[in-house]
Amino acid sequence: MKKLLAVAATAALTSLAVVGPAHSTPQHSPQHTTQRTTQQKPAAATQAREVNGTFMIGDSTTYRIAPELQRLRPDWYLDFQRGRSIRTLASHIDRYLRHNPVPANFIMALGTNRCHHPDWSEARLRRAIAKLPARTNVFLVMVVRAGEFQADKDAVLQEYNSYSRNLAKTRPNTYIIDWRGTVLADPTLDPVTGLSSLLEDGTHETGGPYGDRRGPGVRTYIDLVLSKWRQVNRATT
Repeated sequence: MKKLLAVAATAALTSLAVVGPAHSTPQHSPQHTTQRTTQQKPAAATQAREVNGTFMIGDSTTYRIAPELQRLRPDWYLDFQRGRSIRTLASHIDRYLRHNPVPANFIMALGTNRCHHPDWSEARLRRAIAKLPARTNVFLVMVVRAGEFQADKDAVLQEYNSYSRNLAKTRPNTYIIDWRGTVLADPTLDPVTGLSSLLEDGTHETGGPYGDRRGPGVRTYIDLVLSKWRQVNRATT
């Protein structure tokens, strides 16, 4: 019995010695939108990677781009789920910081799914982002629901975007990724339906493995994210 207890204790300690980053990757089943996998790495290597890591929190718009973005940036931590509300931002930041308390970059791609006031406000956004170290680069994606059919929803999203823009004006190391401006400037955009070469339904990107329409939407979104990330991090790849 003593030998069995000793073996169990040794196994428990060993399991706590290595913590690897988790990545949310979509499954093919429509009822399961995220899957977390833990990659086992030597402790020193994992720590070095996570200190300089980039993590992104998103919803169905991130779900659409995730396969290609993960292929291009396999070291990034992607946390996404279809239908996710922006009010969950703080809890997801907390969860990531438990594994990596000093991230180099954070990308917020939430806000497409509105919530009722006062479930989300500028003060709540600021409190959530304040959980991050001051030296963490924060990237805020401007969200959009295009077309007259979604005008009431988009009015709320515009308010969310104003919170982000105000934060970027006052918090150092904070940057805007203007997906909204890119969508609205697209000459193929139908002002009534919101359909365009970039959007298949006024909200979600065209192209990619989970879209119903071909188009440059997924690639354009990823290019915007990587372009700003490279500009800030002075990366060459």
